Amino acid sequence: MNAFTRGIVPAVVLAAGLVLSGCATGPGYDNAGYRQGYARCQQGCGVVQDVRPVYIDSGNPNGGTLGAVIGAVAGGVLGSTIGKGDGRTAATVVGAVAGGVVGNQVGRNSGGGGNAWRIVVRLDNGQYATVTQRDDPRVRNGDYVQIADGRVQPM
Repeated sequence: MNAFTRGIVPAVVLAAGLVLSGCATGPGYDNAGYRQGYARCQQGCGVVQDVRPVYIDSGNPNGGTLGAVIGAVAGGVLGSTIGKGDGRTAATVVGAVAGGVVGNQVGRNSGGGGNAWRIVVRLDNGQYATVTQRDDPRVRNGDYVQIADGRVQPM
């Protein structure tokens, strides 16, 4: 082997390797519509397109009022068991007021509103699904996920 052959053959092999490595692609979809390079699932799987925090409004504007009424009645009943005569009357009034204030806050806070996550997933079949869930899904755009029981779960 001469010096020319020893130098040119490795260079040609290296160049061919570099050119062909540029043809490699990441995971795609096979002919059956499944994402290649990931574990297959029967349904509800796809790629996350968008993840964002949202606020859920319970849509129940009367939660605080209903809580106040229930709290006032309960507080009044409990207050009426304390003392005698005018003391009992005062305890009933104080119990009703305190129960109404506490009930109002409980009614507002338990209305179902709060922070959540909205996740848009492009399913393997090409359709889109949007899921809103309270707990952090711990996924980001491009992650492969499964939707099960109304929740997004990483694969």
